[in-house]
Amino acid sequence: MPRFSTAPVEDVAPKRKQRHPSKRATIQKQYQEALREAIDNGGQALVIELEPDDKPLTVRNRIKRAADNLGIENITIRRRKDRILAYQSESEDEE
Repeated sequence: MPRFSTAPVEDVAPKRKQRHPSKRATIQKQYQEALREAIDNGGQALVIELEPDDKPLTVRNRIKRAADNLGIENITIRRRKDRILAYQSESEDEE
């Protein structure tokens, strides 16, 4: 016949793992912080140096998503060889 006993829940329950943000969320946050810092520092441009394995379209989309999340309008994104520039333009018809 089985034996029954009691134990504190803290001793027998599995420990909760602390969740860390996903890699995607971490990257999005980095782009948001970099864009916010560039725009808040006198309206400077964010300059991203592309690595050989970076995809320019992916970087461009991350910048656009960061601008949308921050509520930044009139963002202009340009590619110059191995760099991508992002800045807030004065007029609405640029983009």
